[in-house]
Amino acid sequence: MAARRTADAKRAPSGAESARAFGVVLERLESQMGAVLEAVTTSSQRLDAKIDALGAHLSERISVLEQVVRQNSDDIRKNSEDILALRNEVARLRHDFDHREERGRVDALEARVAALETRLGVG
Repeated sequence: MAARRTADAKRAPSGAESARAFGVVLERLESQMGAVLEAVTTSSQRLDAKIDALGAHLSERISVLEQVVRQNSDDIRKNSEDILALRNEVARLRHDFDHREERGRVDALEARVAALETRLGVG
């Protein structure tokens, strides 16, 4: 009997046995491919969700930055107008100061003081 088992083990498998073995291998491969497909699909869905969340977050931040830039532009425009108005005011005040009525009297007074200081040897 032992000799028979050894002979059976050494003989080539029959067509039906080969087909069964091939079927088993195919079932295993199909099961593994299903698991791989499920893992890839899950990863893809997670990645899509992360990309969508990141896109929404970046879109929100860009909107905030655009608003800040608009506000800063408005502030700069207003500041530029204020600076121009102040420059004009300073120029007007400088003109008024340089052309005031008492300037002639002050110049004459300064000349008299300078003459007195010269006589007295002061300054």
